[in-house]
Amino acid sequence: MNKKIPKDDNTVIMSDKYLSESGVQGGKVIGEHISLGSFIIGIPFLIIGSVALIGMLFGFGFPTHAAGIIGALLITAIGLLLVIGGYNRPFA
Repeated sequence: MNKKIPKDDNTVIMSDKYLSESGVQGGKVIGEHISLGSFIIGIPFLIIGSVALIGMLFGFGFPTHAAGIIGALLITAIGLLLVIGGYNRPFA
């Protein structure tokens, strides 16, 4: 039962080289999913924070006390960081 396996056959993990390549590809896929998720979640945070800040600036319905201002700034900063982090993928 000595079968010859062609060199182009990558269907079965035959050595550590193929195993490491599989791990790298899996890491790239996970990185792309995290990147996309950060981008998708960051956009609503950025929009909500921006609307809250604009609402406080022009005074149409949002409270202008310190906790509201700090919360709106934090939401805007978190959204901006998530969008930037999702846009700049290091796994390309």
